[in-house]
Amino acid sequence: MRDDVTTRAPHAGETIRVALGTRSYDIIIGEHLLDAAGGFIASTLPGARSAVVSDANVAALYLPRLKASLGGLFLGDVVVAPGEQSKSFPVLADVCERLLELGVERSDVVIALGGGVVGDLAGFAASILRRGVRLVQMPTTLLAQVDSSVGGKTGIDTSQGKNLIGSFHQPSLVLADISVLATLAPREFRAGYAEMMKYGLLGDAAFFTW
Repeated sequence: MRDDVTTRAPHAGETIRVALGTRSYDIIIGEHLLDAAGGFIASTLPGARSAVVSDANVAALYLPRLKASLGGLFLGDVVVAPGEQSKSFPVLADVCERLLELGVERSDVVIALGGGVVGDLAGFAASILRRGVRLVQMPTTLLAQVDSSVGGKTGIDTSQGKNLIGSFHQPSLVLADISVLATLAPREFRAGYAEMMKYGLLGDAAFFTW
């Protein structure tokens, strides 16, 4: 991954409303949203303090900028090892303990900053912490932006298989910053494109052709 991505003015290119009644939320898509995340979260969840869950790779690139954006509402961060192995009971327990140590209350928010692993892990932790705290998804891979950050699916893996323990916990907001995709390796891009093609194959011939 590259670490030479410059900070620029945020640009929210499009907002998509996920209509789920009282659980409705916005997906905001644009460039350099990382630097405006605090404002978006404050307007969506007034007064909520924020605890960030990320992995070591993503945190090294983007956590300082997110922390600066959150300002005085930043409670702290929990950084896990990158990779599927972090979707486990021991890591989940550690994340929950550390979020409690940071003082996360039900009126606060957990921010998942990372790819699908972080989104699934942090989302599950948010769903069970204090019987449910609010969640903001900030996906940093194309696959997470088009798939796992939307729809509320959260979970961890077991020896019996992937995502067999989890819950549905809809986010309060999704911030899809497309500028962070500049740090992705080609293989990560292909994974996202493959998922997008699958959506076309499932029922949108025009989209698949495009």
